[in-house]
Amino acid sequence: MTEPFVTLVVRLPAAALAGGAPVLVITTEAVVIVMPAHGESALPDRGMQREHVLLHLAEENVREEIRTVIETDNTLTRLAPEMVGDADIHAACRAVALSADFSEEHGAARFRAALAAIRAAERRLGCLA
Repeated sequence: MTEPFVTLVVRLPAAALAGGAPVLVITTEAVVIVMPAHGESALPDRGMQREHVLLHLAEENVREEIRTVIETDNTLTRLAPEMVGDADIHAACRAVALSADFSEEHGAARFRAALAAIRAAERRLGCLA
């Protein structure tokens, strides 16, 4: 990944600041508080392309899931969670990622986001149907 994807933006209270409010930006790689100078925006320019990650498969989360699954269902395997190695998890994650088809979910998310944006614009412009 070359560019961080903004996954959540939250405005923080800014009573003590005279010029712009701080913004908490959480990406997949870092958590940053952006303190803009007076009159500047903390978010990217409107013309900039922005993307939003809908699914993130982290190997450490898969390891936690392995532990949970094995501890919950003792008939699943005779292996202890520690016996499943990093290479096993990496190979499994790659196989799942390469074979997964989220086209239906992606289309539904895109459609819901479009409807939400239309409704937000209608509220902002005062023209709710």
